[in-house]
Amino acid sequence: MTIKMLVVTNRRLENEKADNESMFGENPNINGPAEVRLAWAEKQGKKWNLSLITEPPGVRSDNLPSKKVFRAFKKSLIDANKNCVFYVHGYNKTFEESISQGWELQKRYGVGVLVFSWASNPGGIPPIEYPKARAIAGASSPAIDMTLEKLGRYMCEEADADCGISLNLLTHSLGNYLLQRFVEKPLFSGETRIFDNLILHQADVDSEGHEVWVDKLRYARRVYATINERDKILDLSDIVNPDRLGNTASGLISSRAIYLDFTDADKVNKAHQLFGKTADKNPVIKEYFSLVFNGKPGEAIPGIQFNPGKNAYDVS
Repeated sequence: MTIKMLVVTNRRLENEKADNESMFGENPNINGPAEVRLAWAEKQGKKWNLSLITEPPGVRSDNLPSKKVFRAFKKSLIDANKNCVFYVHGYNKTFEESISQGWELQKRYGVGVLVFSWASNPGGIPPIEYPKARAIAGASSPAIDMTLEKLGRYMCEEADADCGISLNLLTHSLGNYLLQRFVEKPLFSGETRIFDNLILHQADVDSEGHEVWVDKLRYARRVYATINERDKILDLSDIVNPDRLGNTASGLISSRAIYLDFTDADKVNKAHQLFGKTADKNPVIKEYFSLVFNGKPGEAIPGIQFNPGKNAYDVS
């Protein structure tokens, strides 16, 4: 059974009366990227059905619509016996593409998905658009902070309480830069303690010095960082950036990260989204993501072996 997906977004509300993907656009919220809106989303065939959650000013804190929504989402997960993935997508994704990726995650892995959809597709040619998207990602860190605060308060009652489900954070590509900027700011404290696993997937962040901010992620149970040295998307990012964490199998010195090197794994080739169709072709990869998306350790399975020479697990 596929449940409704919950969407948190700091994109601009384009059409409050829309009931489909045209509800949100490609620019940040008119009040700035720190402002977020909530919506339910589900797909029936090829048609999206979205329902905006309104939160009028002046509502008492004990009666906030967002409080009711997060608790309703948790109840739907418990009733369906599903765990949760909080998904932060990468660069150059339209609103529709971002929620489609979340929906595919739900279907492929049998989890519930909370999508954080940020304005990663500001338009223009890549040499101009990419820095704009990166700046928006950095400016979105207060929105992530607010979302994690609500997750901890409304779904787990307290940040260190048992949620009754497993919560896991998946940050993909440039979505990792959004997380990095949040972790580096003074407002970061222990918000990530609500997660069993943090998956820094094909991170479009600097490899050099990554350990400084990754080591601050000490509140989650496990922190995974995936690597594919042939990643075609991160190879393009290398043109304007230093080596990226997601395609560099050296300097893996974080005391918190568990590194997974997928470079020579069967069917990976130049893939950037390892948890998608690539996982469908390789049962080791599929099992790994199935485990970590459900709050379990994923590295101790056949086909994954630790390589002490680079401080990473090789995936076959």
